[in-house]
Amino acid sequence: MNIRSLVLVLLLGTASAAGWAQAPKPAPEQGTAYTEHGFSVGEGDAALPGTLLMPDGKGPFPAMVLVHGSGPGDRDSTLGPNRPFRDIAHGLASHGIAVLRYDKRTRVHPVAAAFDPDFNLDRESTDDAVAAVAALQRTPGVDPQRVFVFGHSLGAMLAPRIVQRSGAAGGVMFAASSRTMLDLIPEQMERMARLQGANPQASAASLAAINDLIARVRAGEDAPDAQSTLGAKAAYLRDADALDPVAEARATRQPLLILHGGADIQVTDTDWDDWTAAFGEDDRVTLKRYPRLGHLGIETDPDAPLASYAEAGTVDAGLISDIAAWVNGQ
Repeated sequence: MNIRSLVLVLLLGTASAAGWAQAPKPAPEQGTAYTEHGFSVGEGDAALPGTLLMPDGKGPFPAMVLVHGSGPGDRDSTLGPNRPFRDIAHGLASHGIAVLRYDKRTRVHPVAAAFDPDFNLDRESTDDAVAAVAALQRTPGVDPQRVFVFGHSLGAMLAPRIVQRSGAAGGVMFAASSRTMLDLIPEQMERMARLQGANPQASAASLAAINDLIARVRAGEDAPDAQSTLGAKAAYLRDADALDPVAEARATRQPLLILHGGADIQVTDTDWDDWTAAFGEDDRVTLKRYPRLGHLGIETDPDAPLASYAEAGTVDAGLISDIAAWVNGQ
């Protein structure tokens, strides 16, 4: 897999994880403290299939909606052999929290998304997550006043917006960039080139081409090569570039839990420093950094950070416990 394809897998999710096609590792055994149900987000032909985990016992229970990162993710947020959303859902359900996860719109209805001239972040993620919160609030056994949003990567950047628009009780943001997608792409390309030991001259040429494309997108040009180069149309990239995660988090009245993996090679400590500078003194926001966790919430070898994407692992139990404790403490 070349550097550009790898960046698109990790950042945009636009390429399949070819070469990583191991069998997914089973979810950790969590006992029988919950039951699993089919669930639908939306109605009619536009609906998205999902899975709801309901804790055993007498409710009403707090609940969580899981919101994907970029790309056409399934309900488990599968990447290679890893299924982080399945791990998180089973873990939180074991702590007495109902959890809804669903297949993303770009996976279930890819043709409609591809031909939508107004396709943007809201049509990709926000609107469905808001609908998922509303659906959970109407679900028997769920406390409608305690429905939360968990966002990963792009979903984490959008979590404050989703919380605001849905009236959710609060948001959990894991691996949230403080910067825009177009800021991250060249940085990630350069980092991947170093990690893969790529030819410096070829890497410099690729990076120059990407920077030129980003400049044209930001200048408002049509940039028809954006789709083939970055896997998204120029209009979508401009919409993504307008997202200011820190400003949207500041505008959110509900409590937020911001979590960061110190071994993340996609969303780095530069972003973590921005979050702590913005909210370190804010009583509404809780922040925690996990030094050995990578982008998927899986423990990562700092000397081989790419291996965590290709090797089967499970989301850190401490991370899941911290999320559960925060939700149950609200």
